[in-house]
Amino acid sequence: MARTSFAERWDLDPARREVLSTIIDAVASADLIIANAEAAKAMLLKAAQDNGLEIMAEMGAPSGWVLPVRAIAADIAAATNASDRTIRGRMDDAAVLIEQFPGTFSALVDGRLSRAHATAITDEGLRLTDPSARGRYEQLVLERSAGQSPGRLRVIAKAIAEECEPTTVVERHDVAFADRRSWVEDREDGMGLFCLLTGTAEAHAIQNRGTSMAITVRRARRADAGADDVADERTLDQIRADVLADVMLTGIPSAHVADESGGNALAAIRATVQVTIPATTLTGIGDDAAFLAGHGPIDPETARRLAGGATLWSRLFIDPGTGCLRTVDSYVPTAEQKRFLRARDEHCRFPGCRRSVARCDLDHTIAHAEGGPTAVSNLGALCRSHHLLKHYGNWTAEHGPDGTITWRSPTGRRMQDIPAPVVRFVPTDDVDPPPDPGEPPGF
Repeated sequence: MARTSFAERWDLDPARREVLSTIIDAVASADLIIANAEAAKAMLLKAAQDNGLEIMAEMGAPSGWVLPVRAIAADIAAATNASDRTIRGRMDDAAVLIEQFPGTFSALVDGRLSRAHATAITDEGLRLTDPSARGRYEQLVLERSAGQSPGRLRVIAKAIAEECEPTTVVERHDVAFADRRSWVEDREDGMGLFCLLTGTAEAHAIQNRGTSMAITVRRARRADAGADDVADERTLDQIRADVLADVMLTGIPSAHVADESGGNALAAIRATVQVTIPATTLTGIGDDAAFLAGHGPIDPETARRLAGGATLWSRLFIDPGTGCLRTVDSYVPTAEQKRFLRARDEHCRFPGCRRSVARCDLDHTIAHAEGGPTAVSNLGALCRSHHLLKHYGNWTAEHGPDGTITWRSPTGRRMQDIPAPVVRFVPTDDVDPPPDPGEPPGF
């Protein structure tokens, strides 16, 4: 007797699907109410701050004398069981949102964005001091915000802010890189925090190498564990912290995990980062920013240095009209499909997930056993959790020719996940200037 799959055995019956659909609709409605309430709260906090500033202006008080604002913030804090410092920060945030990002505020009022989305937009856009550049940035981000989680939207916003920034990435990186340093912060109970401020690519490469080493240690310990052995109960975070401390103190990880030749497998692990570099930047003709996959722009000199030391690299051909990745031209024999998908997907393709493609499986959208081809038009990166959810959680996926994956939930909802380069690298030269925001929307 054939055994049915777990997904088939737990499929939703019509009554339960209707109940869950009602619950999900109610959650979405609650989010809309929360977004509108957050917008109303921002208006009130700004009004409170405006009152304090008006009092200061009437008194002719200097700008540093903010006692009226502080007093009002303390009054709100006492009424809401918060600290006055927190309320003052929220007042400032509300003023920035409403005055400098009116389109984002309108989207919050309408429930098209959450407060977390709005914060991502304002955080990344505040570096743009020119009002016209900031307005163009806001319009571009809002156009590409649909269906994005706050974390993914922040990466998109970083890239768009870089495009709209009037000063070059080289100039800004030189200033910021001069502040590189390390320091230690003491914590309670005999703990200390070691901090390193360095380039983005280097920081993520360090974390990547530590993660790879930790995974190797964990797998080796599980494989070698015998009946009389005590299992390694450390979490991945704990193992990573331990091996990185070993490397910093001794130059090599003290934990010995043998490779096939008997050497130390951990010492052979090298960091991996994925960087998209414009051809003009790579050749030195231009100085446009490169992009660290899943995180944001890096300076062109670092990108060129990374490219120069790479043993394997690919040219990525982007459609200038759509931003879609067309193909990969490999300079050395390698698994070209995997390299193409890593460049296209960057992270897990389940809606909202940002797990790096390096930590994902390449899944057949239509299962290979069911005749699905092993082609980039039928493959997508999925982290292990969402890979299992697709196979056993009654989620289904359809793969579009441009790499867009349309997901269908157990209750029948459909949502699209668009490859990151498509969202980031579409042309923006023909974008209309933002309209005059006028008065902020009321309630």
